[in-house]
Amino acid sequence: MYRLLTFWLGALLLAGLLSAGPQAPKKEEALRCTLTDKVITTCCCEERAGKLYCTLAKKTIEKCCCVPASTRK
Repeated sequence: MYRLLTFWLGALLLAGLLSAGPQAPKKEEALRCTLTDKVITTCCCEERAGKLYCTLAKKTIEKCCCVPASTRK
């Protein structure tokens, strides 16, 4: 009886692992700077002296200028 229970628990564990399958690596979504219209991989906005600054446009901005590359103006 103990062997049968162990077998079924092992089978359930194996089935659970196989059903999860390998996880595909998450593709980084490209971003676009609305000020320069350049496609970038990481956001170009950073905080400097308590204000938001775009490193691509090299100027202080009011709100983040990075949007998903799939959206257009």
